[in-house]
Amino acid sequence: MSVRPDAPRQGTAEPSPRPPGSQREWRDAALALVAALDQRGLVASPYGHGAVRATNPDGEPDPDNPLGQLMHPGMRQEVRCRPYGPAGELWWHWVWSGPTRDAEPELEPLCPLWEADVAADRIHRVLALIETSDR
Repeated sequence: MSVRPDAPRQGTAEPSPRPPGSQREWRDAALALVAALDQRGLVASPYGHGAVRATNPDGEPDPDNPLGQLMHPGMRQEVRCRPYGPAGELWWHWVWSGPTRDAEPELEPLCPLWEADVAADRIHRVLALIETSDR
């Protein structure tokens, strides 16, 4: 369960003093998301202003295979924290490559910033390796 930094502190009715969209707010949310992803077996790290990169280590090419390293980027997903909706609340957004090599990446809303478990579950599903049988 995630707790917003502006939620009332235990035993008080006052929210903690953090302006919406502050660097600390997204950084705290990014660290919560990284921890939730780690619990699901993914490797993640925050970077830049409002972004998290997640990797499924089981989807990485064999380090002893130079061609595999060159041709297979592994199983990775980036999400970014950006305003969304009429109120401009901070949300995590999927980052998808644009239609051309030079295009800006496309952002798709994922979930509100402080729903780290929801975001982690969805990212985990995207990066999952599912074994199937030939039966």
